[in-house]
Amino acid sequence: MAGGAWRFGPWVWLVVVAVRPLGAAPTTLTVPDLRLVVAAQEGDVRQVRLLIAARVEVNTPRPDGTTPLMWAAHRDDLEMANVLLEAGAKVDPTDEQGVGPLALAAENGSLTLVNRLLSAGADARRAQANGVTPLMIAARVGSLPVVKALLAAGADPSAAIPSTGQTALMWATAERHREVVLALLAGGANVRAASAIGFTPLLFAARNGDLDTAAVLVEAGADVNQSGNDGTHALPLAIVSGHQAVAKYLIERGANVNGTMHGVSALHAAAGKVDLWIRDWLRARRASVDARSTAGLPANERVELTKLLLARGAPVNARTAVSTFVGLGISGRNGARDPISTHVGDLKGATPLWVAAYWANGAGPDAAAAVEIMRVLLAAGADHSATTADGTTPLMAAAGLGHGSYQPGADRGARSVSAEAAVAALVEAGADVNAVNEARFTALHGAAFRGLNEVIEYLVQHGASLNAQDFRGRTAFRIAQGAQQGFRVQPWPSTAALIEKLGADTTIGVDGLTDERERARALGPARSRP
Repeated sequence: MAGGAWRFGPWVWLVVVAVRPLGAAPTTLTVPDLRLVVAAQEGDVRQVRLLIAARVEVNTPRPDGTTPLMWAAHRDDLEMANVLLEAGAKVDPTDEQGVGPLALAAENGSLTLVNRLLSAGADARRAQANGVTPLMIAARVGSLPVVKALLAAGADPSAAIPSTGQTALMWATAERHREVVLALLAGGANVRAASAIGFTPLLFAARNGDLDTAAVLVEAGADVNQSGNDGTHALPLAIVSGHQAVAKYLIERGANVNGTMHGVSALHAAAGKVDLWIRDWLRARRASVDARSTAGLPANERVELTKLLLARGAPVNARTAVSTFVGLGISGRNGARDPISTHVGDLKGATPLWVAAYWANGAGPDAAAAVEIMRVLLAAGADHSATTADGTTPLMAAAGLGHGSYQPGADRGARSVSAEAAVAALVEAGADVNAVNEARFTALHGAAFRGLNEVIEYLVQHGASLNAQDFRGRTAFRIAQGAQQGFRVQPWPSTAALIEKLGADTTIGVDGLTDERERARALGPARSRP
């Protein structure tokens, strides 16, 4: 059946007659005999033996480069591997990605097969096309016997992936394989290596909250003050990641309390939630930016660590060094004047007190801790007048600026006992109740925006101007009548009535809902309307 196909069992041979010029001799192309690699893939050692006896080539690969020995390693089939090696199988073939039998055996954590391949001459130092070595794979899966075998065979414990800079020690630390970490260090792994995005083995341990491994790394020479290539220090990373025990250990071992990560100090991270400032850092590492990944320490641990950091000399008025904006709707171009903002702009320059005050607004069950931290910071000399780049003070943040709270149909905003206590703490410390930010918003505007009636009453009792106007001429009364919360307008009827009762001039400016409708109409159909 010239030009056709013959079938025998599960295998196929094709003989193809090539198209040729008229009068030329025919040319026949034969597809490689894949029976043996298929048998190995299916784990049929009996068929493998028969095909070898029939002199079928033992190293014939599939089109992707996988050979029978690679399938034996993948299946952790020592018997088949022995049969193939005795028949002349090459010990270090690789597929199109550079993956070989030794890497596959390491992934399985198969010491017997790893030793068999090594005894047959497998190269323990050979890397895949992407730079990953068998030792890295064994370290990641946590196979201590395989790690030791590879090291004994000459594997380089400090080899790094060219594109990422990651090493076997980093992988073992990231996966919490402490015994493997010890073996790699004993084998000479570089404890101070840093990845391309700035992570050292100690930073991996700090992120994981792995105190035992952190201690092993420090004892092996890891510098508690070595920052990653991006300037990330282990101490603030441990705090941001919610690991007090590791943070305290690092402090005890001499960690610099001035250390930062992405422009955020250890004291910032202890004083409150700093997710706004580290979002870009997390995204660069493909980490989720959600409540779980940015929650940080439990409230009670925050108080203790704040006191410890201050006692060790942490600067109470340190400033965040990165620009950030609240919400996804703000480009930053218009700052606090953005029509869909929460009345704040660039929050670069926030102090630990500012972070604590912002967290205190709506802190719920953490209210007492948030306010206690504020009082601790104030007692240590925190500057209550220090603003962020947009001019927003801690008092404004505690009162409600920077917080959205869209609640359809609600008569007023949900009460925030923590905001009330935070505002009182700042006012008692001498904060200016009538200070304005870059868009001329005051603390009272913030409380009106959130519908926090109790905060409004307190501020007015302590001298807040009821008729202060923002950059659009709106008073707190007008904002309570209706202001945009993102792309929606939120009126607080009872809050507006309270402000009027307190003596506000209700003739100043335009009704809040009317003003928002007119602005939406002027901006066209792309804008959402109330």
